[in-house]
Amino acid sequence: MKKKWFVSSSLALLVACASFFITIQLRENDSDMIAELNIQKTLQVLGIETDIESIKSSQSVKDRTYFTDGDGKKWVYIEYTDRTAFIEDMENYYDGGFIESFIGVQASIMRKHSQVGDYIPIILLEEDLQRGSFSFTRDNGETLSFPIHCEYIKGWIYDEPILFESA
Repeated sequence: MKKKWFVSSSLALLVACASFFITIQLRENDSDMIAELNIQKTLQVLGIETDIESIKSSQSVKDRTYFTDGDGKKWVYIEYTDRTAFIEDMENYYDGGFIESFIGVQASIMRKHSQVGDYIPIILLEEDLQRGSFSFTRDNGETLSFPIHCEYIKGWIYDEPILFESA
């Protein structure tokens, strides 16, 4: 009788632990999937159609990830939370002022315009890495896209955002 109870208890504990582990894994994968879906939505609003499997942030200036918009223009894609490797590689091609200014324009936009509930921002740059946009979608579905560009004296600056209403 004790042996049967011990086996039953052990099996119940094993099932509970397995269920707990699977739940944690699904939750973790769900948050990654949700982030990728939000990035995909932001890209779609900006005129770039892509599937989730193709969303990969650029890690270097030389080996860039490009997306093409509806007009056929190629954009270098950088995810905000994954921008460090790309920025560090920029040091091989640009002076410190260019890079500091590039980081500063992002920080300025985030400090002045981001709100709780905004999705992960994305950075799209033209091939020459001198112009682009810094964009994020709000929890209510509207997307703000800040045109950014580098000026010789001032460095990187941003313009007033373009607002895309939710679908």
